[in-house]
Amino acid sequence: MYYLHHYFDPDFNHLNLTPHEESRGAVDYRHLGYVQNVVAGQVLAEMVDLETYDRPRRDPRFIRTEPTLPIGANCGAHPGNPRKLIALANGYCFYHEGLINVKKMLNVRGHVGFHTGNIFFLGNLAVHADIQTGFAVRAKNILVKGHIENAKVRAHGDLVCLGGAKGSDLAQDYPARPEESKTTLPGLEDEARLPGALLHADGNVRLHFCERVQIRAHGNVIIDGSCLHSIIYADGNVIIKGRLMGGTIYAAGTVYVEGRVGAEYGTPTRIILGYPPFDYLRLQKLETRINYLKEKAEYFERRSGRSAVMAAELAPRLDLINEKLLIFMARRRELWHAFAASEQIGVSCRFLVPGTILSGCEISIGRAFHKTAGEQENVAFMLEDEEIAAKNPAMRYAAADLRPDSGAPA
Repeated sequence: MYYLHHYFDPDFNHLNLTPHEESRGAVDYRHLGYVQNVVAGQVLAEMVDLETYDRPRRDPRFIRTEPTLPIGANCGAHPGNPRKLIALANGYCFYHEGLINVKKMLNVRGHVGFHTGNIFFLGNLAVHADIQTGFAVRAKNILVKGHIENAKVRAHGDLVCLGGAKGSDLAQDYPARPEESKTTLPGLEDEARLPGALLHADGNVRLHFCERVQIRAHGNVIIDGSCLHSIIYADGNVIIKGRLMGGTIYAAGTVYVEGRVGAEYGTPTRIILGYPPFDYLRLQKLETRINYLKEKAEYFERRSGRSAVMAAELAPRLDLINEKLLIFMARRRELWHAFAASEQIGVSCRFLVPGTILSGCEISIGRAFHKTAGEQENVAFMLEDEEIAAKNPAMRYAAADLRPDSGAPA
């Protein structure tokens, strides 16, 4: 007689999840464990002799007369031990018709919300409705058939949302540049309030529209409709087929806006090209940390001045803060050197507007800066002799700068 011992929960039911209670008694309603992740090579079950298995732990359903493993899809026997069943792919495991299976694609047949909690999955993920406010999703390639509502979405491949993404403002401040870091680089004193929705992909991002969203893509960003008051970091091209109003785009390639750019009133629309976009992001984060540590050091110094006892008590904390400041400032200097070394990127950058660009839009390519003074149509902005030049018509340059496989309009 044999017993099939499981290394996962064979009775797991994603429709019957309970909140996780933390050590201090708090209940986390957003981490429910929606899926049982497994990786290729992981042992899922093992056939053992019944006599050696603890009697209180025996489940009559898993007592066998023969040591035959219930091998299903994407599973197999361990090459070194035929009594062990292993996963042959990353995904989630489950029982189906008496066999253990691993599925590489996870379908959420509804909203991601309080009934699912946050979802972390090793394979590809499809959400058939919305990702609701306050929840987080992370997977390989992600398809959202509904909307993304002020949520955090992280794709290790591509991210596609058939609906749009809409966020809300966050009270997260990026400080102005300190005196010792003044340069001609634009954009570090960016909008004081950043969007709350964050979409991050190691590949491409494609949306129907976005409003007050932060997008980070190591590939291209394609927006089929309008982009309103959002911040985009893209290592590739940015294609917006509708209107671009407000916000900032950091790109290492070409920015193409088919519709209208800018707004008569409100926040300016900024296009910043010619430097690695994610270096900007790292620099912004470093400035935030440095300014926070400086404020903390000033606070401790004020308290230390009250008495010798207080000074002696706070001295170790001040030393630690100063050590961190030295580390962060050194990293900041390295990033400034990286900016200087990557200035040649701007030569190939383009900002193409076949539609209309309004007055007041700010365009930076490398160290060159240009602010539109009047309404223009069908124009291309590019770097010439270290200055930004406006060329007509824009579509003359679009065919050379935007490849069909990058998502450019046909």
